[in-house]
Amino acid sequence: MFGIYLHIPFCLRRCKYCDFITYAGKEKFLPGYFAALITELRHQAKNLQDIPRQVDTVFFGGGTPSLMKGEWIEILIDCIRSEYGLAKHAEISLEANPGTLAPELTARLLKAGVNRLSIGVQSFADRDLVLLGRIHNPSQAVESIHSARQAGFRNISLDLMFGIPGQSLSGWQSNLQQALALQPDHLSLYSLILEPGTQLFDDVQCGKLQPVSEDLSADMYELAMDTLVEEGFSHYEISNWSRGEGFEAQHNKIYWKNQPYLGVGAGAHSSLNGLRVANTPLIEDYIKRINSIRSAEKGNFPAAVERLQLDSYTMQQETMMLGMRLTREGVSDQEFLDRFGKRIMDVFPKELERILARKLAEWRTFADGPHLVLTRGGILLGNQVFQEFV
Repeated sequence: MFGIYLHIPFCLRRCKYCDFITYAGKEKFLPGYFAALITELRHQAKNLQDIPRQVDTVFFGGGTPSLMKGEWIEILIDCIRSEYGLAKHAEISLEANPGTLAPELTARLLKAGVNRLSIGVQSFADRDLVLLGRIHNPSQAVESIHSARQAGFRNISLDLMFGIPGQSLSGWQSNLQQALALQPDHLSLYSLILEPGTQLFDDVQCGKLQPVSEDLSADMYELAMDTLVEEGFSHYEISNWSRGEGFEAQHNKIYWKNQPYLGVGAGAHSSLNGLRVANTPLIEDYIKRINSIRSAEKGNFPAAVERLQLDSYTMQQETMMLGMRLTREGVSDQEFLDRFGKRIMDVFPKELERILARKLAEWRTFADGPHLVLTRGGILLGNQVFQEFV
């Protein structure tokens, strides 16, 4: 599997909890940014060595990719198809904010080739949305989902957030029920993390807001686990549920399986054969760097500000740490052996002894042999498992 991630770091307003590489009030740079994305894609296609010549997944993330014009999205997808090769049934995802997802844009995105929408609902409660600084209201969220279905989207994912200051267990349950009533194909549920440097972090630090306790947040997570399984969803990753394997987020599984991906755009990251690269996070600097490429210039990653070549052991650690997030399939011992020439037990005997003794994980039999998979207790204490491989 090989994926391409395009970072669109533009927002109409920055959410109060957000510490991502995104910027508000810079929409005037959108046309130049779009042109730079095309240039970077073409340059990388000519200069990168040893990458698969077929793209299995494309992901437009942000920020707010739904601020891009539909025709720009189509041109970018066509560029990937012509320069890299696009698998016949490639998953092409786009993150969208309900406050920017007009029906005409939704239809245009489908026509452009996007076949999976990830809609950032976060909550169906007005109070929560105001507290989080979202630009949409609950009715806009519902309307955006309905319009996506009417346009013809058959793969819709919703993002919801729990552990919001002031949120109760019953309030979270109501959010889940309202989401389920809209019949999404996939749900991503995230516990709010108060990141330093964000407005929400400052509001909690000064006592303006009271954070949700760890116990209540854990109760919310367990409620989601039980509710969604009862509703027919498969819990396939720590924070993600789908209506069967066909709706699992294939692009994100590239990350969790530690497989290669190329990132383009300001702040985008790439992971290729153990090489980790980060582009400059600044929009203006990114455009300047890309525009300075000469047509005959060789060399890759023209917008890079960080490069790191990982050794084999570090890649093995990351493969375990990321792969254990996959709660349905875990890490395949055969895939690990095929990739690294060693079995999991050969590389991590003491780590396995500890997590198996604590019943945080177990070996399960799959078609290709044993997989190491989290138990329910391991899912609830996932960080203790992941830290074993750091």
